[in-house]
Formats: sequence, C-alpha cells, structure tokens
Amino acid sequence: MIRLETERLVVRNFIHADYKDLAELAMKYEKSELAKYDEGPWPDNLEEYKGIVEEFAKGVDFLAVVLKENNKLIGLIFKGDKGKGKYEFGFNFHYNYHGKGYATESCKVVLDFMFKELEAEIVMAGTAKVNKPSNNLLKRLGFELEGEKNISFRKDEEGNPIEFVGVDYSLMRNNWVLNKR
Repeated sequence: MIRLETERLVVRNFIHADYKDLAELAMKYEKSELAKYDEGPWPDNLEEYKGIVEEFAKGVDFLAVVLKENNKLIGLIFKGDKGKGKYEFGFNFHYNYHGKGYATESCKVVLDFMFKELEAEIVMAGTAKVNKPSNNLLKRLGFELEGEKNISFRKDEEGNPIEFVGVDYSLMRNNWVLNKR
C-alpha cells in the first residue's frame, strides 16, 4: 500500500470510491484537443470506471492524487516498472485543477519515492510535442529531452492513424539526487 503526503495532497493507491472522480477527470480529458495524442479512448460510461478503479486498486502502478481538504481525486500518476531499475512515468490531471501547482507537487513526491524506495535508476516519460503543459512539467521536474519520433495511438473518423510528434524524456537517479527539486 502506497500513501505519500504533501502539504495539500495525498498520493495513494486507488480505492473503489474513486470511480466517480476518475470518470469525471477522464471524460473531461476525452473532450480536450490533447486526448487524440494519448492512448485511449477512456470510456464514456460511468459504470465502466468501477472496473477500471478495481484494476488500478489491485496494483501499484496507478496512484490517485487526492486533495487533503475534501478527499477529491484530481489526478492520477502512472509509474510502471520496466525492470532493472527502469521505470515509466506518466500523469493526467483534471483540467479544473491546472495551474495550481498540484501536478508538480504530487509528481515530485512520487519521483522521490521512486528513486529512494524503489531504487529507480532511470525514469522515462513521453508526451506529444504540442502538449506544452506536460512538456513544461517534465522539464520543471528535471527530465531531459531524449528525442522525438512520429507516433500514433488513435484513429480519426475515417480510420486513419492520427500521427503526431512524440517527445521522450528521461530522468536519471543521480540528476534527481543532485538537483533535488
């Protein structure tokens, strides 16, 4: 069981009660311009989120980001173990909570956990080049640009791949320790 705290947030394993907030976050995200650059789509049926949350709760890869003041889920963080000290890292935050520092605050505590407790050597992340908020957050956290590539996760209405430029980032353990953000 994972439970990390900051001044304003709790980052923890998912629980059944999170399904409505996760559905709200994901369905709002699906209506955004950036959703087409991500794996998906998320379901548009509230009931399906019960199953998603149950799956998330079984493991430790998906963490819920919750406001302390009202226990509202405002984001999720993914930390997938690729073996040999290598991890994947990703996040998604509810648009109503952007610009308040919550993503930076929660990502920092999770990365600290990954490097200290999980003994990660390298953490990899990726996003669409046009996703300025995600690129800025990764840079703020100390991630370094590794490269760009054309990729596609979804198809348009005619069944054609939606291609875009994806950017890959990495964060090494020694850089995190030296530059503790």
